[in-house]
Parts: sequence; C-alpha cells; structure tokens
Amino acid sequence: MKLQDYISEPGLRIYTEILKLKPDQVMASYNWNKALGSSMQPLFHCLEVSLRNAIDHTIRNHPPPGAEGLWRTDSNWIFDLPRYMGDKVWIRQGKRFQLDAQGNRRYSQGSPLYQKTVWEEECIRKVAKRIKMAGKIVTAERVISGLDFGFWTHFLSSAYDEPRNRSLLWPNLTGHVFPGAPAGMPRHIVDKKFNLIRDLRNRLAHHEAVWKFYEMDETGKRDYTRPVYGLNASLNLLHRAWNDMFEGLLWVSPVRYHAFRQQGHHRRFEALASKKGISEFLAAERCGHAANTH
Repeated sequence: MKLQDYISEPGLRIYTEILKLKPDQVMASYNWNKALGSSMQPLFHCLEVSLRNAIDHTIRNHPPPGAEGLWRTDSNWIFDLPRYMGDKVWIRQGKRFQLDAQGNRRYSQGSPLYQKTVWEEECIRKVAKRIKMAGKIVTAERVISGLDFGFWTHFLSSAYDEPRNRSLLWPNLTGHVFPGAPAGMPRHIVDKKFNLIRDLRNRLAHHEAVWKFYEMDETGKRDYTRPVYGLNASLNLLHRAWNDMFEGLLWVSPVRYHAFRQQGHHRRFEALASKKGISEFLAAERCGHAANTH
C-alpha cells in the first residue's frame, strides 16, 4: 500500500479543489496542515484549562447569591448544578424520575432512578465511569479535569443565564470568570466567541484540515455547501480564528495571556500559517523527490 492509501481520498482532494494546489503538492500540504495543528495545541490547551479552572474557582469563591438552597456551591458543585438543571427541566413535566405501578419514585441503593437526565449529567456520568474503571476514586477535581471543552462552553449558553433571581452563572459571575473582557460584555457575545473556538478545536481533534472554512448564510450560520476557496482566503480566516482564541484567553485570564505571548508559544503557528510556511513544506517535498530520482 502507498502512503496515500492510509489517508482518505476526500481528505487529500480538498488540497487541490479548495486550496487550489497542484496534485504533486498534496502530500506536502497535508504534512503542512499537521504541523499547523500541532502549533495550535499549546494555545488550545492553555485556553481550555484556564476556562474550566476560572469557572470552578469562581463558583466556589464567588457563588451566585441566589443559588443557596438550590444547588451546592462548594467543591462538589460539579455534581449538583447539572442535577439542579435537570430538576428544572424535567420535574415540571413529571418525567424526571422513574415511577413504580403506584406512582412512587423507584430507588436503587438509596438513590432515585432517573427517567430523564440533562446532557451535562450524562457527560459527568461517563467521566465518572472512566475514573472508576481506571481504579481511581471519583472526586470533583478528577471529574472537572476529565470534562472536555464542549462541556465547559455549554455553560456559556442561555440555559445558565438567570439575571432575575441570580441563581445561575450569568450575568452574576461574568466579571469574575472573564475579568479581561470589555466591561458590560453580554453573555451571548462570549458564547458566540467560544462556540467558534470549540468548532475549530473539534476539527483539530478529529484531524481535519484546520485551514478549511465555510461561507456564512443569512442567519450567520455556516453553510457547509459553500467552502471558502483559495490559500489566501483560508490563511486570512485561520488567522482570524487564531486571534479569536487569543482574545478568548485574554478575556479569561490577562495574566495567562501575557505569559503565553512572553514565552513565545505563538511564534511557530505564525510562521507556519503563511505562504512562506507552506512553501517551505512544498520545497522540502520537491527536494526529497529529486533526491529519490537520483
């Protein structure tokens, strides 16, 4: 089998059809994309860890004033807030718990059996199961570390916005979780920013082309039938996405933002995400091919 046989044909075709490169440049540009993804990992890592720790620290140290009596805001809040949200959603409809023939709640080992759970509860259950299977004790710290970026960005949604009774996260905790954001920044702007970042992170996690973007429809959503064509346009959008991540990190932690830049972690990406960056991979491929023909 040739090297290309281990890579999906559509995954290689995009380099000629969308980036408009020549067929003999495909493997070099594919390797360039891998290097690009690797260069973005430090910023993704820094942003993801900073966001989850900022939310965790803020809930424990600056809890929403209306949360008392509804859900715990101590170190075990991760087990309680999603349960409270599930109660809000399902108890109203009478479908939260499993019932016996007499209409009473069913229990297992002293705990009620759920008929319906919210998505966050299911995420926590899966992480806790992995921790148990590894032979470790399930703790809040381990669960928090095991939850992925999508879980934390979901906390930025309107489901956790409750200004009237101040019982949920936003806008009560905005200034503490995002101290570097502009004053008065509304939650939906933060949510939109981090949703874009999450989409890029998912592409990277699934080994897709990080430079591939799509046109937006009239509602502001991606139109997956209309990819953005050409190297210049793709690089411009990639730099815009990179700047979104940097801005997100600045909002969460100005200290980590400035430390990250001072340490120079960004320089490799900025060198690669350029015409010169891809040209060096194309040149190396040509040199290797020429050497193999002699």
